[in-house]
Amino acid sequence: MVASDRLRAFFGKKFVRDTLILQVGKVGITLFTFLSALLVARLMGTREYGIWALAQSVLSIAQAFNLTGLNTSISTQLPMAVGAKDEPEILNLLAAYVKVSLYWGIGITLVLIVVGPLLTGLAYNGDTHIGWLAALLSLTVLPDLLYSLVTSAFQSQRSMRRLVILTNLNQFVLLACTLVALMISASPESMVLSRIAYSTSTFFMALWFYQRYRGDYAMPYPPIRNVVQRIGSVASRRYLGFGFLNAVDKNIASFYTEIPLQIVGIYAGKAAAGYLELGFKALTIPATFASALFDNIQAVVPQAIGRRDFIQLRRNFLRVLTALGIGAVIFYVLFALAVPIIVPLIFSRQWIPAIPVVAALAVYGVVGTVGGIIGPLYRGLNLMRPVIIIKLVTMAAILLPGWWLLQQRAEAANTWGTIQSMTPLLALGSQSGAVVGAWIVNGLLVISALLTAFVALPTLRRKAEEQSSTQAN
Repeated sequence: MVASDRLRAFFGKKFVRDTLILQVGKVGITLFTFLSALLVARLMGTREYGIWALAQSVLSIAQAFNLTGLNTSISTQLPMAVGAKDEPEILNLLAAYVKVSLYWGIGITLVLIVVGPLLTGLAYNGDTHIGWLAALLSLTVLPDLLYSLVTSAFQSQRSMRRLVILTNLNQFVLLACTLVALMISASPESMVLSRIAYSTSTFFMALWFYQRYRGDYAMPYPPIRNVVQRIGSVASRRYLGFGFLNAVDKNIASFYTEIPLQIVGIYAGKAAAGYLELGFKALTIPATFASALFDNIQAVVPQAIGRRDFIQLRRNFLRVLTALGIGAVIFYVLFALAVPIIVPLIFSRQWIPAIPVVAALAVYGVVGTVGGIIGPLYRGLNLMRPVIIIKLVTMAAILLPGWWLLQQRAEAANTWGTIQSMTPLLALGSQSGAVVGAWIVNGLLVISALLTAFVALPTLRRKAEEQSSTQAN
């Protein structure tokens, strides 16, 4: 076969076509995301941006107590049900998701109104402002969950063109709401209101997309009224067993960034939290270049496992893993070298102290790119318990020493005198505290990803060998 024929055959594969469609769509998403992050960081300033970041972090930590595993569960089980052409199971999955979403969305708002200001007051010397912001921000939880259900539905059918259109419209609405909020007031309060408006409007938009296109598949989705009618009778507990382990896994992973951010905010100040948050935001922009592949693998891997096609899955998985590893190292080395130019040029000179933070998080970018495709694999192979143990051990090994180091750094800084006499030292301290936070995050992700790979890849190899042996007999 000549090179042109091989190339044509390569691009003729549905997996490759879907990935390219998603990746092209990510251009718009990246642009809208970048513009939103840029405007917020430039106009809010380091301290206000830090407060906004900490409020979002409080909500993320509260979300960790959602042990239903809704998003992870639906993204794994719905493709399996579609692949098996199990129409009743599809209806039950959708209804169970909506039912549990209603309980959780209402419950988290009530809880945060009661305990959010109290806990943040204890952490930040009586300042309850962050807690109230987080309580208001929790009003976005329910519409965001229901929006995610629609994107999972499109992804499970491998309807990537419609998924791309919906997600680009979603990010356009985010940019529009952000612009309006910043024009009114460049404050955390204004940003909270913009996020509520954004989540509500994109939920209704996704609902229209679902109802309009639900019947255009070989295995059509049920109408919205059928899903709503099924909510009262569906046995959601049956899906929470799988969802529980996925929730614990996912929520522990969210601690990898949120707990270091809170520790940095407490011991190094709100500006330091802003530097670290800017690092996370800066890394989300290059991460979108591989996110299309992740979205596609999220559907392909569970479907392959559902078909028991482990030989082909292992072959393709290792190819993708190798290519991602090489590409990620090259890309993020160049990214780290460019950071001293990019940060002041794009985000303004007030963010210069964040340069070493963003550069350090290039390690986070590499490991996140390579390790991101392992998630659907170990979830599909039902390896949740060993992976959860790995993450808990990793947190104990990294977070406790990191917390101690930041605490000691803060105590040492306080011995130099009053706040008025040590303003330059505090600026340096905010930067160093954020850098320590970045390396805590790097350590968590590196150790966890390596140990998870040592568990998941041998399991996949063993199943492929068993399938090969069965076929030979």
